[in-house]
Amino acid sequence: MNGKILGNRYEIIEKIGGGGMAIVYKAKDKLLNRYVAIKVLRHEFTNDQDFIEKFRQESLSAASLTHPNIVSIYDTGVDENIYYIVMEYVKGMTLKKYINKKGKIEENEAIKITRQIAEALKHAHNNKVIHRDIKPHNILMTDENVAKVADFGIARAANSSTIINTSNVIGSVHYFSPEQARGGYVDEKSDIYSLGIVMYEMVTGEVPFDADNHITVAMKHVNEEVIPPTSKNDNISKNYEKIILKCLNKQQSYRYQSISELLDDLNKVSLNKEYAVANYQDKLKSSPTIIVPKVEEVLSEKDYEKENALQRFFSNNDDVQVAEDIDHSVRKKGKIKTTILATLLALVITALIATFVFRYIKNYLTVQEVPVPYLVGLTEELAKKTAEDLELGFEVKDRLYSSDYEEGIVMNQNIENGEFLKKGFPISVIISKGQKNTIVPDLYKEISNEISIILSDAELGEGDITHEYSDVIPLGIVISQSPKAGQEVAVGTKVNYVISKGPKVVYKIVPNLLGLDIEEAKTRIKEKGFSVGEVTKDYSEEHEVNKVIYQSYPADQEVEENSSINLIVSKGKKSEDDNTTESGIGTDVDEDGNTSNELVTKTIHVELPDERESVMVTIERVDDDGNSQNVYQKRHKTSEESIEVSVQGRGEQKYEVFIDSELYDSVDVNFIKENE
Repeated sequence: MNGKILGNRYEIIEKIGGGGMAIVYKAKDKLLNRYVAIKVLRHEFTNDQDFIEKFRQESLSAASLTHPNIVSIYDTGVDENIYYIVMEYVKGMTLKKYINKKGKIEENEAIKITRQIAEALKHAHNNKVIHRDIKPHNILMTDENVAKVADFGIARAANSSTIINTSNVIGSVHYFSPEQARGGYVDEKSDIYSLGIVMYEMVTGEVPFDADNHITVAMKHVNEEVIPPTSKNDNISKNYEKIILKCLNKQQSYRYQSISELLDDLNKVSLNKEYAVANYQDKLKSSPTIIVPKVEEVLSEKDYEKENALQRFFSNNDDVQVAEDIDHSVRKKGKIKTTILATLLALVITALIATFVFRYIKNYLTVQEVPVPYLVGLTEELAKKTAEDLELGFEVKDRLYSSDYEEGIVMNQNIENGEFLKKGFPISVIISKGQKNTIVPDLYKEISNEISIILSDAELGEGDITHEYSDVIPLGIVISQSPKAGQEVAVGTKVNYVISKGPKVVYKIVPNLLGLDIEEAKTRIKEKGFSVGEVTKDYSEEHEVNKVIYQSYPADQEVEENSSINLIVSKGKKSEDDNTTESGIGTDVDEDGNTSNELVTKTIHVELPDERESVMVTIERVDDDGNSQNVYQKRHKTSEESIEVSVQGRGEQKYEVFIDSELYDSVDVNFIKENE
């Protein structure tokens, strides 16, 4: 691609990175005279509409966002079946590499970086875009230490269609939220959780959850509590720790409800270390004890009227006995007698009422009880008849899908069999709607880290995951599945699938070619399973004409089969009339202007990332014209932590280190001996 012009405007300069889906190049915008980064969809995906759509999704998600802490999208297009996105060129390194370089980031700097990332997410969330894959690898640090959020390749719009059930990210397992691990509801607070992981890693130098395999890491997000960062770095303030732990709460409702809330706490803590950060537990208060006043028993208005009527009745009887010739004392005795009779009558009536009420309550309390029958497994009709035969009620509380009970069968009851229930009281049951089925989605050519989302959307589970080599399907892409796509299966069925390991790589030992005649060296290269690369000539004080004085891969090194080995062949000793050199690997020049053709061996130190089980390490030598030459390629287990790679050359040479096809580091190696 070097030198190619896309859209009659963007001239490709060099490769600067890449991943499983695309390669990133540095390019020159000839129209605006500025450098840009161009992400190009890998050639093997250009005929696959699904990958093209995913690639388009990234440009759509990020194009609407304009913010100083978000990598800008300038343009997108297609040129001769090359799909590309033109982005802002950020000179610097990823936050992941920055953390690895510093080990642990001091709290004030971590807060500054966090605020910049949070401002970027606030802008995205305000535009209804959820990033879903926040991690240090997707955050670029400029040379001025400005953080810029990149890679909106799996972002989604936060609308009603994306927040129901799941629109979540499996993304990078060490950084995603518990709800993403469960395939559940994903919203802005999921980005806040991922940011909390990044904050944790910045100040401790490690992620809070790690394990030998991704499934175990995912389960830790769901089930295990985070070890407080102060236990790994006692220089962290309690306030900043509270902010991190609040971001990492497993319950979405207990995290910050918005990025604005998080920014508010970050700003206050950075200005005042004594500011008290509140978490959800501070908001939980015990219910106060309430003194309930005694309820006085009062007569109803009707009862009151009855009592007054009774009194008036006896008063009227008293009036019948009154005569004009009866003196005052007789009338008084009559009233007393009447009062006594009324009282006696009231007592009799009260006794009768009390007797009636007592008998009623007694009859109520002594309603016959019957043992509750076992209805689970019976049909709805039979269960209802069984309950009614025992003079018990029967009600259907709900109807649910079930893989254990056929349609119309009782699958649960609210009162266990054998318990006693008064006649007339109901038994509530749940009736099965039968097994719920779903259609198996097509996983072929899907990216492996999105499979759990696809299966969760279809209400299916992940089964056995295996890996196989493939010369056709790229690394990390699904090759096959079982059950097959389109098949109708029960909800919850586990789907097995096979992920491509890419082409099978066979390694061979590089032979020692130095000092051999060029033809003999070519024969030896082919015999050992390699191919002859570029052959150039240079002067040599040690070797005769046509003898090999340099090979691009050192002897005894393991290199991928069929790799090209470049050679430099001796032109003999340099005469005094020759004033130039043609070596592709440089020539040492001392203070007197004398040259030395002696090859010098140096080592390149490479730190291996810890988020994968194994990685492919590739080292390329880059000449002054920008041309690259592969000098090392081998897969290493990350348990090795770091490796030392020997390289040979003269003068000063530039080398680029790639890990899994992504640019990891650029190294300048000085081969000039100190005494020369």
